[in-house]
Amino acid sequence: MAIAKLTTRIGVLPGYYYTGTITTGATGDSLVIPPLPAGRNITCKVLCNSSSGYFQTTTSSDAAVAAGTATWKTWVLGTVSATTDDIIGSAVTGIRGVSVSGEITIEIVI
Repeated sequence: MAIAKLTTRIGVLPGYYYTGTITTGATGDSLVIPPLPAGRNITCKVLCNSSSGYFQTTTSSDAAVAAGTATWKTWVLGTVSATTDDIIGSAVTGIRGVSVSGEITIEIVI
């Protein structure tokens, strides 16, 4: 499993951004989430166009995410078939998207 890189955002509230496309039935690259200040949320969006997918998160170590051995949990919304976004407010060490049917695009903003 590949590790994707977050793009650093510069501005009033510095943060990170990622966008990626995931093909039908595939699991996207894992994103290692850097340590965040307390209370900092992660916004995750699945863009569906006649497709469906979901996000997975992990609290496994950065090394486990990088090695592909992390334990992943599906986000609380489960599989969605319409463009959907949600906030992950708990601490996580990794995020990835999964396509169930059709091609999906994911966006992550921290």
